[in-house]
Amino acid sequence: MKKLISVVIPAYNEEEVLEELKNRLEKVMAQNSNYYFEIIIVENGSWDSSYKILKEINKEDSRFKVVKLSKNFGCDGGIVAGLKYAKGDAAVIMNADLQDPPEMISQFIRKWEDGYEIIYGIIQKREGVSYIRKVLSSLAYVIIYNLTHETIPKNASDFRLIDRKVYETVNRMDEKNKFLRGIIAWTGFKQTGIPYERPARFAGETKAGFFAALNVAMNGIFSFSYFPLHIATILGFVVSIATFVLIFIELGLFLVYGQVVPGFTTTIILMLFLFGMLFFLMGIIGIYLGRIYDDVKDRPNFIVAERIGFDQ
Repeated sequence: MKKLISVVIPAYNEEEVLEELKNRLEKVMAQNSNYYFEIIIVENGSWDSSYKILKEINKEDSRFKVVKLSKNFGCDGGIVAGLKYAKGDAAVIMNADLQDPPEMISQFIRKWEDGYEIIYGIIQKREGVSYIRKVLSSLAYVIIYNLTHETIPKNASDFRLIDRKVYETVNRMDEKNKFLRGIIAWTGFKQTGIPYERPARFAGETKAGFFAALNVAMNGIFSFSYFPLHIATILGFVVSIATFVLIFIELGLFLVYGQVVPGFTTTIILMLFLFGMLFFLMGIIGIYLGRIYDDVKDRPNFIVAERIGFDQ
């Protein structure tokens, strides 16, 4: 019996890409004719003609299904929505901009048939990205990898195939501010990576600017690490040691030389430093409290406005 592969794709203002995406996915499906496919494209609150194009694509090929969200819920919100509607024995997660080459789906499927339950793409090279962005991305991966106790593999992208048992486990997790890359790795199922060179966007402009990428990195750190909270303890210890050292130095200067160290400038600098650190640590605590507040409010990760193709 043929197995079903669900392909989940969030799309936000991708009118210039969708036709090419459809054509390349149809070629992949033709090359893997021993599987059934459903393509779930999540229209993530676009203001361009993406939804109109997606409706036409569904009319041309019923394997392409559309979930239209009421507004933009972020990339992970779109993926979560798509996984909720997936019915496949496995699900492929990819972006619509064709920086995730659809042709790699065949390699993912082979690894899945070999027994792996999570197969992710490992970015070896990024095309169409500035040198500074490449350096910052690499640095972010290293920081997240180390702060999360190696939970999240280095240079692992969202482009991946996950077994049904994996995405059903993820679907049962109701936490807000989901960092799917980390959650999927955290489940602990058998996983492996496939290296690939990430091409430049096929068309259009990137939706992941500097601040969006920074937000993703911060989400990964705060979702899977308590290290930021430990900074308070570390700084408190360091400042306490430094304070005792300064006390002994000033006592020594006074007792040996009768010298009193002028303290006005030192006092002002120390006050500014400590107040700066205090507000910095309060900001970290505030981020964790904000995440708790989001979970307590229990608002949905996405709201569906329309669905097309799911009754076919």
